[in-house]
Amino acid sequence: MEDNFYLINAFTKDPFKGNPAAIVLLNEEKSDEWLKSYAQEINQPITTFVKKDQEGYNLRWFTPTSEIALCGHGTLGAANILFEECCVNSSIIQFNTEAGTLYAEQTANKIKLTFKIKTADTIEPADHFKYLINYPIRQLAWAEDRYIIELGSETEVKNAIPDMEKIKELDGIGLVITSRSHEPFDFVSRYFAPKVGIGEDYVTGSAHCALASYWKDIFKKERFLAFQDSPRGGEIEMNIKGDNVELMGDCVTLIKGNLHRIVIT
Repeated sequence: MEDNFYLINAFTKDPFKGNPAAIVLLNEEKSDEWLKSYAQEINQPITTFVKKDQEGYNLRWFTPTSEIALCGHGTLGAANILFEECCVNSSIIQFNTEAGTLYAEQTANKIKLTFKIKTADTIEPADHFKYLINYPIRQLAWAEDRYIIELGSETEVKNAIPDMEKIKELDGIGLVITSRSHEPFDFVSRYFAPKVGIGEDYVTGSAHCALASYWKDIFKKERFLAFQDSPRGGEIEMNIKGDNVELMGDCVTLIKGNLHRIVIT
C-alpha cells in the first residue's frame, strides 16, 4: 500500500503564505535512514511523518538535515490532514511524540494545539550577543532551548540582519527576535535556527510557546495575537492555561499525492 503525501501551508488562510510542510501518512514503520533521506529529498522546512498507533498517532519531524524534538507548524499540518482526509471520529486527536503527548482540537474556526509552555527568564547579555544582529538589544531571555531578544520596534524586527554563523555558536537550537506591535497584534517576531538547517523559519509554533511566556510578564495577560514577520508571514493566537499554552491557527492544503515504494539498501 502506498503512503499518502501532502504539502500544506500552516498558520495562514492563504496559499503560498505561512509555513510550508510536507505531511506523510505512513502505513508501516520506516527506518530512520529512510525518514532522513525522504526529508532531505522533499526539502521542505519540515517533513512530518504520521503513523497510527493504539492511542492516537505517532509523530516525528525532520528538517532537511536533522530530526527535531518539536515542531508546531508540522503538528498543525498533520492535524489538518487527519481532520480533512482521515474521517477522525472525534474533534480531538492525540499525538504521541518523543517530546511527550500533544493534543489537537478542531474548533469552529481554527485548529487548536496544546503544548507545554517554555518558561522565558530574562538574563544579562554577554558581550558576544551584541554582534548577533544589527540593532541594540532591549532585553534578552533564555527560554529552555532558545534565546529571545527583544528589540525596540517592529521596524527593527523587520529589518534585522542576523549573523547566522554566530547564531550557530549559541546554546540551544535558535534565536527569536521580537518587539511590541500595534492593533490587531500584540507582538511580532522572527526566528532563526541555522544549527538545525533552518535559516529563517517562516512561522514557528514552538517559538511562540516561549514568546507567550515572555510577553505574559510584560503585558500582564494570557491571551495574545501575534504576527511572525518572515518573508511569507503568518498569524498565531495564543492562550496560556497553567503550564500549557494553546496555539490556534489556520492551515491550507496545496498538494496531495502518493509515495511510490522506495527501498534504501
